[in-house]
Order: sequence, then C-alpha cells, then structure tokens
Amino acid sequence: MDTNAIDRRQFLQSGLIAATLAAAGQLPLLASEAGSGSGIDTSLGQYATKPIRSYLRSFSPAKKVLRGREQYSLNYSIVHWNGGTRATDKMSNSVVGSAAIERSAADGKVIYDVRQQMQIGGVDNVIEARIVCSADDWSSLRDWKMRSYHTGLKGRIEPLSEIRENGSLSGGRVRINTDRYSYEYSADHPVVTQWTVLDFLIRKANPALSVNLDLLEDLSLFKPNQSLVYDGQTHVKLKDEQTVTLQTYAQTGEGILPIHYLLDTNGCPQLITSSMLSWALSG
Repeated sequence: MDTNAIDRRQFLQSGLIAATLAAAGQLPLLASEAGSGSGIDTSLGQYATKPIRSYLRSFSPAKKVLRGREQYSLNYSIVHWNGGTRATDKMSNSVVGSAAIERSAADGKVIYDVRQQMQIGGVDNVIEARIVCSADDWSSLRDWKMRSYHTGLKGRIEPLSEIRENGSLSGGRVRINTDRYSYEYSADHPVVTQWTVLDFLIRKANPALSVNLDLLEDLSLFKPNQSLVYDGQTHVKLKDEQTVTLQTYAQTGEGILPIHYLLDTNGCPQLITSSMLSWALSG
C-alpha cells in the first residue's frame, strides 16, 4: 500500500472516530429529533445547527444570488466542533481552514476550480483540483485533476506528502490514476463531490426534493447510496439576537454521519453542518 496515500487520507479517519463518539452520545447528532430516547437534547437548539452554535454568535449570512448564474465563486470557513457538555453548554468552535469553489461554464462543460485547506496537527493539508463536468442537472463528473499535499512546521511543502491524481467517470465506472497506483469504483447513481453537490442544490433545491446519489469525497473516497431530501425550515439565531430562516436539506448514507445544507431564500448554501466539521459561507 502506498504510504503517501495513507498520509493523504489520514484526517478522513476522523469520520470513523466521530461515528464512534456519536454512538456514545459525545457528539451533536444531526438526525431528526424523533422523540424520547433519541439521545438529542432539544434545549440546546435545532439539530442542524448544534455543531456550530458557538460560531453562529458571530456569523452573518453572505448576500448572494446564484440561481441561474453560469459563473460564481463561493468561499467557506471550515469550522471545527471543539466539544462540550450538555450540563454546562460550554462548547466552542474554531476555524481550522477554508474552502474556495469557482464555477464556470463554456463549450457544453461546467468547470469547478477548488482549493481546500485545513490545519491538522499544526500543519496545513491542502487539496487543489480542477473538475470538469457535464452541463446537466447534476453537473455529472467527467474528468478531473487533483493535487494534495501538506506543509511542514515551517510552511514548506513536504515532498513525500504530495500526490497528483487524475480521475474520470464513464459508464458508471470511476477511475483514479497516479504514476504509482490506480483503482476503480462502480457507481449506481449520479456521482458528486462535497464541492459540486452545492451547485446541484443551488439549481434544484425545492421542498419536494428527494434524490439518490453517490459521493466521491475529496475525489478519493467513494461513499455510495446517499440520500438527499428536504428537511424543513431551520430558524438560526445569529449575533445581536437576529434570526434567519433557512431551508434545510439532509444527506444520509453509507460511510457518513448526516450532513445538513442550509440555504437562504436565494438558494445560496449558507451553512453545511456535520458532526465535527462544518462550513460557513464567508463570501
């Protein structure tokens, strides 16, 4: 097994850790509050915003109108859940990175340029990608190039950490290649990434939405059989006691804890929340 591949994916193991903690009642669960015995304390706020309720005290929604636009950019702060107790409600959030997504369209193609950076263990882990998609409802993946690396303590790129991958999707087969290895996945549904699914919601979100998809997380980890459905309204309390109502969509499926996408009245994804890591639109 390629040791660099282990370095590249090591932080994603936190998802497995999160699942274990959630089962033990130590994480803010993001499933519907379905009555007694759910393990969810409703006094701490609505489930879709529990992981970032400390961060929301300083959050202001960015004003963007994106629906119908061919070109736009989205910038998110990546917010970490630092823990807390139900007894004291002394939880906190910290910003550990950023995600920048630029969408453009030309010649019957949709192109996403992505840069995602997270600080893990005192060093920056970076993913840079160009993703070429079809101009259909899903912006279906066609091919992509991805570069990932992490920096040392002095901010220099660690040469052994750098990985470059090329990928493609054709006939339901996801193929990923480097100079040293290659692997494939078989997809039964439209394939999205955590960056491109936002554009699908911008264009297609509505209260009747209920679709199935496959997730290619970080253009590397395949997580099939995902469900994305409308999950009602979430009333979000912001700084200065302001409240905004966001339309919420829930994603559940194999290999993930539930993810919630909170969209404003213009269809712009303002917040994406999960157990330990969430995104907040910064501009």
